[in-house]
Amino acid sequence: MLLSVVLVNWNSRDDLVACLESLRAQTHRELEVLVVDNGSEDGSAAMVRERFPEVTLIDAGENLGFAEGCNRGIAACTGPWVALLNNDAVADDDWAAELVAAAEAAPAACGMLQSLMVFYDRPDTINSTGIELLTNGRGRDRHEGRPRPEGERAAEPIFCPTGGAAAYRRTMLDAIRLPSGWLDRTYFCYFEDLDLGWRARLAGWDALYVPRSRVRHRYHASTSRRSRAWMVRVTRLNRMRTLAKNASPAMALRSLPTTLGALAELAWYGGLLDVPGALRSALAERDSVRAIARRERREVEAAWLARP
Repeated sequence: MLLSVVLVNWNSRDDLVACLESLRAQTHRELEVLVVDNGSEDGSAAMVRERFPEVTLIDAGENLGFAEGCNRGIAACTGPWVALLNNDAVADDDWAAELVAAAEAAPAACGMLQSLMVFYDRPDTINSTGIELLTNGRGRDRHEGRPRPEGERAAEPIFCPTGGAAAYRRTMLDAIRLPSGWLDRTYFCYFEDLDLGWRARLAGWDALYVPRSRVRHRYHASTSRRSRAWMVRVTRLNRMRTLAKNASPAMALRSLPTTLGALAELAWYGGLLDVPGALRSALAERDSVRAIARRERREVEAAWLARP
């Protein structure tokens, strides 16, 4: 089975080299690798052309963000499953083979797969085994900080994967696509994978964690270059967008204390004026989410909500 792999890059040439070399070493040879370069100024695009001619390069010419970068890559993919992999991740040699095996064995209702992510400099410590949906409307990396388990483990259900090392059934992506894209381009980065996974859950799709598919992740290697103010504005706004699009009124009400705290932070960091526009665009898409839903919002929340 052909597996399409999308990487989004922004001024991370050295990390991208290591990631692409790990993909070149995969035991599963039916790979379609696409790099979306978001206007890098460090020679990343030229490096891909020169050193990895087998890779499809999409030169965006500007920083579109992770969400829209992924959308540009997905649009060019031809495989029945699309994997998203962070450019600062290094895949084990059988990463793709294990994903493909899980995809081929997955029930028809399974549209999402999650690899085991460990920290690059601490490979015995888990970075993520998927996303947990919290009662305050945030997402949390499942099992982050726990020791990497010994021995083989079977695939298990999760709420949804993190976009740093995930695979999605293409038919699912197309079925739940909204006017803002497969991933919501207005998010730029952060929460776009939770939003996509929550929307997929509402539409009746399931997700599995595949522990034998492993990557090592240089955690936050790209976004560490951003300021605290920028991070607060993006993450707090995107959390509110995600709630407005996907949550039941009861959940939105329960998460109000966290939302009020986020508004206070946005006021402090100069992002409060962005809130009305963000909520208007999210609420406009709430009807689109309702149109594709096959499960009640409260049903999904009752099954998957976890405490912070």
